[in-house]
This record gives sequence, structure tokens and C-alpha cells, in this order.
Amino acid sequence: MSANSQAIPLETLIDSLIVDPDRFEKAEYAEMGVPMFLIGEDPALPATFDSATLEAGAVDSGAVDPLAQHFAALARALATRKPMLDGDDVAILLELLARRDFQPHGLPELVTDDFSLPAQAPQVLRELAEGMAQSRAIRLVNFHATPRYREAEYREQIAALARDFEPITPANFADAFGGTWNHARPGVMPALFEGYRDNLDVVLPILEEFGFTAWFFIPSGFLNVPPLEQRKYAACHTLHLPLIDEYPGERIALTWDEARDIVRRGHTFACHTRTHNLVTPDTPHAVLEDEIAASKAEMERELGVAVEIFCWLEGAALGINAQADAMLRQSGYRYLLSNFKLQKLQ
Repeated sequence: MSANSQAIPLETLIDSLIVDPDRFEKAEYAEMGVPMFLIGEDPALPATFDSATLEAGAVDSGAVDPLAQHFAALARALATRKPMLDGDDVAILLELLARRDFQPHGLPELVTDDFSLPAQAPQVLRELAEGMAQSRAIRLVNFHATPRYREAEYREQIAALARDFEPITPANFADAFGGTWNHARPGVMPALFEGYRDNLDVVLPILEEFGFTAWFFIPSGFLNVPPLEQRKYAACHTLHLPLIDEYPGERIALTWDEARDIVRRGHTFACHTRTHNLVTPDTPHAVLEDEIAASKAEMERELGVAVEIFCWLEGAALGINAQADAMLRQSGYRYLLSNFKLQKLQ
């Protein structure tokens, strides 16, 4: 908690929730670094807190990460206007919490010691609150396309992150995931999605300048598409391009040579499927093999390093397709990144 934080009443949070969702919907997510929280989920670890103890107020406030209290307070605030919260509301709450937490002066102090959640809170909201109470919240900033005409904005955002946060790297990732983070400053993980060329040309040098490790989530097949076909491929595979084409007549995706150089520079790659695909309960076995197993084999062959994290298009968690879940484990992935969680697979 920053010494400059000011106490604010719960009613102020309610008012901010009425305004902020409208602003979020207008945000150009394809060109912005969007702050977000995930919860590290490891079924092998015992729960330190659970919903019952949180809601009963039976937890020493000094033992609970302040994020859990703020998240619960935001949820209660929104529930006063919308009692039946859903998954979209949870996403809004996480983003609002991130936008407050990522500010230079940190979270404002709340005039409440109440850890309780709304009576009709969805299960995922309860799981997130419990994960935050255990200090298992992982801060991300999600980038997609990073065009040159937004370079000044990226520099300002990354410079602000460098002032207040410690880079999450492969060396300290386990601490961030497991709630054992021991740095004086919280950690943050810059995630670059899709494998766009402008990630290398524009934002990666800024991240390196400020000492951050970049985590690239790429659909491996995109890097194999011939340059003149990449725009058509992007349009057919939900790969959103910048409003202005800064590479007319040229490729828009990374090459494998560039990806190998990025690895040599100390950054990390994760698999975002092979063709930028999502998973459904009925996804055929052959498609799962291509998106999960073939993509991992291709990335590891090209990069010469292990690829341990997987992420579906639209961020599906475990439980959508049992065959897909089993294949992720059989293929050797260690983690699944979803919209709300980073789930340990093995």
C-alpha cells in the first residue's frame, strides 16, 4: 500500500463501476497494453483460505493480500447495481482492479474490513478471491499488435511499469505462480500475443530497455504463412491488425529466424495453438492434435527450447473438453493460461 493512498468510501467504487465499463468497451484492445490479473491454480497445493472463512470474516486481515479485499469490495459494489454477476462482470472487475492497482500510487485504501463476496457470486469469482487472498495473483500486461504510431504510448506505459514492478522471468516464475514472491515490488509479466512483426520492431526494444522479459504467445502456423498471404490468413483466423498498415507489401508476422533471435535475447515463447483456434466440447481429435501436439513439436523444433505454456483462442480454461485437457498433459505442457487463471497441468 502506497503511503500516498487515500481512503475512499465504497460508494465511490460503485460510481466508478458505472463509468468504467463503458470506457473499457471503447478501448482499442488490439493496439493497447491491457493490464490484467490471473490466479495461479495448482490442485496439489492445499487451500489456505476458502470462501467460507473469507465471508465469515474469520481471517486475520494482516494475513490476507490486500488485493483480495479490494476485489471483494469491487464485486460487492457492482452487485448493488447488478445482483446476478456473470463471467463478463468478473472480467470487468478484474480489469478495473488491474487499472487501479497498476497506477503509480497503487490501490487506494478502502473504508471497510469486509472480505465478504456477493451472495450470488459465480464460482470463478470466489476462486479468484481465494487465490488473491493467498497472494497467488499474477499481474500481466497483454499486448497484441504494437504499431509504431503508438510507440510513445508503449514507452510511457512500460516506463511506469518499471518504476513500480519487478519483471517476472523464467527464473522467478514459480514464485509468482505459487504465492511465494519475495521481491519488495510486485511482479509483472508482459505478454505479447499472435507473433506480429511489430512486436519485435516496436515494443520489444522498449521492454528490453527497461529490463523486462517478454512472454510471446504465438500461433505457430502464422509464422509459416508466405508474406503476401499473411493479411488474408490474419483475416480468416481472428488475428486483428492495426488500423494503419505500416508494412505495405511486406510480411506482418515474425520469421522463425527472428523468433530464435528473441529466444537468444532471453525472452520466452508459449503456444497459442497452431492456427489461432478455440476449443469446444466437440472439437475433433485431429484438430486437437494439430492445435496442441503438432504446434508444440513445431515450436520446439524451430526454437530449440522447451515450450511449456499453452493458451487457447479466447482463453478457455480446463473443463471445456476432457480430450483436449488430457492431450495438453500428454504433450508435456506444464501450464494452461486462460482468461482468469494460470492452471498447472503437471
